[in-house]
Amino acid sequence: MLKAKKGGPVVNPKSLTVTLAPAIHYRQSTTNWSSQPLQPIVWEVLLEAARRAPSSWNHQPARYVVVDHQQTKKRLMSVIHRGNAWAGKAPGWVVQFACPADDDIIDGKPYYLYDCGLAMMSLIYQAQVLGLVARQMIGWDEQGVKEVLALPKHARVVVITALGYPPSTSFARRMTHFRRRMTQQHKRFAVAYLAAREHWGNPLCQVD
Repeated sequence: MLKAKKGGPVVNPKSLTVTLAPAIHYRQSTTNWSSQPLQPIVWEVLLEAARRAPSSWNHQPARYVVVDHQQTKKRLMSVIHRGNAWAGKAPGWVVQFACPADDDIIDGKPYYLYDCGLAMMSLIYQAQVLGLVARQMIGWDEQGVKEVLALPKHARVVVITALGYPPSTSFARRMTHFRRRMTQQHKRFAVAYLAAREHWGNPLCQVD
């Protein structure tokens, strides 16, 4: 299916099997992990995946703080919203932040948020490939997070993601599946609801 040429492999469209990548298909957000810690090499690979994400004019605004020491997590737990208490069970967190001035602002839209989202999505799919599960959170005292992690004055905390390995017991896995079903986390809008062809309102149809 791949023809090797200078500069990298090239896909032969005639032999392409159109399927959803497993890392996308099986990705789940969870609030239950095993206690197994993430090794330094795992963090390095996750951050390498994030580093390779595209960004506007290659500004690369995203920065990260890895948190896996219990004392630091305890301090952070005191400045995030109570609804995120589940995150305390995760073996590790990665806090993504950026300075808005490090990226473009076009028509009033700050692109550092979009670029940070691309980088975090790359990290999350790489986590899935490595057998990890990740869940992002919103809701924290931003100044509190910045003080705990000694972030720069002009930084904005974009997202905090909890990561770890899935639970090892069958009961814990069943409970995770049950919670997902009860909260309908597995539900997604149909493509026909989300997309159109040529102009909005025109039904999406098969490309010729």
